[in-house]
Amino acid sequence: MKKVFLFALLFLITVPNSSNAASIKAIKSLVDLPYSNNDQVSDIAISGKNILLTGTTESPSSNWVTGSLSGLSDGFLISYTATGIQNWGLRLGNFNNEIATSIALDQDGSIWVVGAGNNLIQPTPPTNPTGVLNPDNVPINPIQAPSSPMNRVKLWQVSNSGALINSFEYVTENVIYPKKLLVSGSNLIILGTSYSGVLTRGFFLSASKSGVFSNISVIGNKSTQINSAIINNDSSITAVGSSSEQILKAKPIAKVDAITLRISNAGVIQQVARATLKSTSRSWDSIDLGLLQGGKVTYSNKTEAAVTKFSALSKPVWNVRYLSRSTALVAAGKNSWATFVSSGAIKGIPTWKPKNPTPVVLELGKKGELINAYTIASPAVVIDTSTDIGTVLVTDSGKSFGLLLIN
Repeated sequence: MKKVFLFALLFLITVPNSSNAASIKAIKSLVDLPYSNNDQVSDIAISGKNILLTGTTESPSSNWVTGSLSGLSDGFLISYTATGIQNWGLRLGNFNNEIATSIALDQDGSIWVVGAGNNLIQPTPPTNPTGVLNPDNVPINPIQAPSSPMNRVKLWQVSNSGALINSFEYVTENVIYPKKLLVSGSNLIILGTSYSGVLTRGFFLSASKSGVFSNISVIGNKSTQINSAIINNDSSITAVGSSSEQILKAKPIAKVDAITLRISNAGVIQQVARATLKSTSRSWDSIDLGLLQGGKVTYSNKTEAAVTKFSALSKPVWNVRYLSRSTALVAAGKNSWATFVSSGAIKGIPTWKPKNPTPVVLELGKKGELINAYTIASPAVVIDTSTDIGTVLVTDSGKSFGLLLIN
């Protein structure tokens, strides 16, 4: 009898208790923002109890961005309360084509937005050649103004009440895609990717708050992208992206490696760390404070969302990977948050076996263990978290954006 009792006790200790397994909960949006064309939300920031979103609209009109479309695209900056009520919305742009891609909050309370734009090239007005007969008075149609490439970095400063304070621009030789804007003391730092034919290069650009730009610094020569960045306590920058070429002494290992760069506030690359797996393509697409990084690993037959917490470059504390149809976007707070489109099992949720790829949000603990899990109706395009209001996401269904809050 004693042996039977000991066996039963051992069984209870060693078999996992299903009550400790996380359940997955569905969350709905606070508000939906419909659009009619190719609109995008590119970045998010939380200021106190307000949520700021920036992006690009190609819709002729919108009930959440004031004014009508000028050019083929405009940037926008909108502010919402934590309950989903709009505070204000500002259209960024003029008759040229503009995009807005990243937000940074300044200590004076103003909001900086970076993006890109082009310039309409004004043609010479047509004239009727002298001596040419035109008995039917056929009108000569005006020549449509061609556009320059998207080669202008656009910088806007906006008050916390939604009024435009300043706007500046910097003209580059190549097509430019700013991905991250950072405030560093009295300066602004812009990182992203530039394109010239088949060549893809990262870039670093700084500017004063009065609109004086430095010379642009190039990162890589032919196949490097910068996707996101954070500023460190010593004012250096940690930037993430992907590369298939040598940077400093770090040579490529796989088809494409995920890269993490330490860059001085003057734009000098100081250290390179490569994350790689044989016969794969990897990228880091997201980074937040404390070196929490999110990205993806692409194999010949599958894709994994990757989330890693580092203590320093090349020193992972923990890492997790999940079968996915997307990259992982991350946000760091008291715990770590990640969102991606799940296509397979998730450790910690024994019952999770999606028949179709499903967007999820995971809350992860100090060792990467699963704490909470949520499903969302559409893939998330941005995520942020704060102690004031919780974790905020914006989803994109292809017809509308959804603003979601987990607290």
